[in-house]
This record gives sequence, C-alpha cells and structure tokens, in this order.
Amino acid sequence: MRHITIKTTLTSFQRTCGFLALLGVAYHVAAAAGQCQVANPSFELLGYGGQVFLSWNQINTVQESTSFTAHGQLAARLQGPNSGDWDVSGVWQALDTAPGERWDVAVRAGYRSADPLNGDARGIVNVEWRDTNGALIDYESHDAVLPTTTPDIMHRVEFETAPAPAGTVETRILLAFLQSPANETGAVYFDHVQFRGQDSPTLTEIQWNDFPGGRTLDFGGRSWRVKGPGLYGPGFSQFGDSAEFVWVDLDGRLHMTIRNVSGTWYSTEITLEEPLVYGDYIFTTVGRLDTLAPNVVLGLFTWQYPLCFQASNPWNLHNEFDVEISRWGDPGNDVGQFVAQPYNYAGNITRFAVNFTSDDQLTSFAFRILPDRVVARSWYGGPYDEAAATMVYAWTYTGPHVPMPEIYRVHINLWQLNGPPSNGLDQEVILNDFQFVPACDDDPTGNDWRCMSACLSGPSAPGLRSCDAFDRDGDEDVDLADLADYQQAFATP
Repeated sequence: MRHITIKTTLTSFQRTCGFLALLGVAYHVAAAAGQCQVANPSFELLGYGGQVFLSWNQINTVQESTSFTAHGQLAARLQGPNSGDWDVSGVWQALDTAPGERWDVAVRAGYRSADPLNGDARGIVNVEWRDTNGALIDYESHDAVLPTTTPDIMHRVEFETAPAPAGTVETRILLAFLQSPANETGAVYFDHVQFRGQDSPTLTEIQWNDFPGGRTLDFGGRSWRVKGPGLYGPGFSQFGDSAEFVWVDLDGRLHMTIRNVSGTWYSTEITLEEPLVYGDYIFTTVGRLDTLAPNVVLGLFTWQYPLCFQASNPWNLHNEFDVEISRWGDPGNDVGQFVAQPYNYAGNITRFAVNFTSDDQLTSFAFRILPDRVVARSWYGGPYDEAAATMVYAWTYTGPHVPMPEIYRVHINLWQLNGPPSNGLDQEVILNDFQFVPACDDDPTGNDWRCMSACLSGPSAPGLRSCDAFDRDGDEDVDLADLADYQQAFATP
C-alpha cells in the first residue's frame, strides 16, 4: 500500500459552513473521563452493542473495512447518511486539554476508485474545543479526501491545531464523510490516527525519564542510552548504568549483566537513541541462554513510553513487541517466547524451545514489523544465516496489536522477576550484533531511498534484508548499476 503525506491548512469552505458547528452540538455523547491519548487508534478492536469500533463514538453510517487499510487488518469506512441535507457520518473521541494547548494531528485517509467520491462530498478531520458541560466553544475543519484526491492510496494528512480557546477542558477529534443535499455516493476510509498534545511534557520528552545518567554506548553501529541509575521497572529493581554493569568489548560485543554489589542487585537496560519504523529487527546472542536463572528475563523489544497508563485503553499503549528469553520462574518452561502486547489478549503470545549447545553458539532472534503483521523468527547462526535448515521457530502475528510506527525505540534489558536471581549468582548475556533493515517494497517513492541505501551497504539476502526487490539486474547483489536503474524508475512518472 502506497502512502502519501499531505500537510493541510484550514479550509475556508468548511470554516464558513455553520451547519458543522450545529452538528457538533447534536452528536454530543459523554466521553470517558481523564483520557489522555487516543484509544484503538488503528480501528483494530471492534465494539459491541451497536458500536462498530471499541472506544470510538459514531455518527450515522459507520462500517469496518478489511479491503483498504493503512495499518493492521481494519479501517473505518464512512459513507453518506443520505438525509437530503448537509450531513456527516463519522467517528470521534475526546481527550482532556487546557486553554492554549495545541495538538499535532496525523491521519491516514483515502477512497477507492471502485467507489469514488463526487460532487461536494469529501472526507474531513474536525478538531473541536468544548467546555465542562460538553458545549462547543469553537472548532476547525480540514479536508482529508476530495473527489480530486488520487484514489486507491492511503494519504497521510497532518496538521497542527490552533491554540485551544479559553474555557476548554476537552478536545475532540472527528473523522467524517461530509455529504451535501445531493446525497453523493462514495465512501471515505480512515486509519492510523495520531493525536498528540503539545503541552509539556510531550510524548517525545517523556521517553528519557528512565535515563537520568546520560551514559551512551555504541553497539551494532548505532548509539544507545543506558538506563538508570535508579529504581525502575520492569521488575521494579535497581538499574545500574556504569561500565561495570553494561559495556561493549573490543570485539564490539554487548555485555548485559545482573550483578550483586554490596548486597544490591542491579539490572541493566539500553535503548536506541534513534526511533525506527517498519522493518526487520535482528538480535544475535552468544552462548547458552538456557543457563540463566529461571527468574531472569532477557528482553529484546520495541517500546514507547505512553503519556499515561489507562487500563481501560485496549490498545498496545507502548507499541511493544517482545522477544523474551526466560523460564519465568519455572525451570520446566521452554526458554523463549514472542509476544505482542498486551500479552493477555488471546493469540498474542507463543512459546518455543531453543537448543543451546556451546558457550560460543550464535543464535539470532528477529521480528519484522510490517503494516499488517509481525513476522517473528529465531534461527541458529548470525544475522545472515537465516534459512530453513537453521530455523528454530517462526510465528506470524496478524492480531489487532501490531505496533504502529510512532517514536518507539529498540530496548535490550536483563532484569529480575520477583527478586534476585534464584540461583544466587551474577548473570551475564552477550550480544554479538543488532541489525535493523527497513521494510522495502521497490516502490520508487522518497521513503524507499533509505531502503536502497541500506541495501547498498551490505549483501543482499532475500527474506532477511528485503534487498532482493532492489536487485534490478538480477545478479544477486545490490550495487551502483541497480542504483542507476532505480533512479531512472524514480524519475519516471
């Protein structure tokens, strides 16, 4: 699915249409108190009792769609209510806000050529400011999809709102199909909603609250921050950030430990400074992970600190997907698991065994995050040894909690479950490598130049690096000749 980014400005057509303000009052429904971030932002969780999507209020004709999405398996499909007047069908949520606050908004929207828009019909994104009684104070409206918009593409529509006016306690985002008295046909699709307040602390600012020491290290050709010092989760234990706890040796290998110093057990964690996106996350370990204490956990995962934790929010709040190596306190358990969070949602977890045989054994663990699935694997050997003969275990996750690419980062941690290591010994894990390969589809748009660059920097390995799509001349590598051909394809309309 191709995505195109459009930065919108307020449309004078909609700003002068008083009927939208009246609609804003008419559809008032009490919103959940204290909500600080969008729930179910990719429309992956269905509602009940006539509610199409969990956590989304709805107006008129709202349907689920599996045929035209930007992320996950579902999108919202909106079509006209055919009321014979200016009217909307839409979905909305309300979030707490304060006067003066601005919001960053990004939404994917589009329509299909098989069911085109016409006349004055359009897809719109409204932002409304309301008082303590839910009454409308003011609003702004942005075009997301017009009849002239290129069909069959989910466009990324993004904008920054004006400041919330005096008296505002709640901001609503409304995604809607706008229909004129002509009762136009067609439908608009919305997906992958981001709605972030700009008041401090912002989502970006809170990502580093657990890293007060400021220490960094280089591993796998990338810069990482070291967690701590201090008392943090997971495991709610002390995390140490000094070189005696976590370091990179002269061979470029990462050492993570749990260590007892003067009676205090210190866990360790590092995270990438750079947030990553769709693609393949590949971790290669050294040695026998099966000898870790049964209550010790090695985590290899993506994570995004949320603005708040709300148990009522059914979404993957942390945009988290995990490889976890642990027996979870039971020596009889298999040592590995892949997890989409929340882990207790049906179908979000699978366990597997790994045969560790020597102290110098290389074992790779990987997950490829794509718009509609996560392909998790483990194999014996390094990052380029993935093959049917070396495969330990593979699992494709297509459930509702595929991480959305926002500002999640890779984390690696070694931590204590329910107290110090049960064998009373210091613990150590060595990682030989980490690689990230952005997802590539050979669609010559600006986003894929990064993919081509990554492929030029290393050998092509079909199924691993996704570089086979850029082997334009079929000689089983990606070189300057392929780059020249790709540039020509990019230049061709």
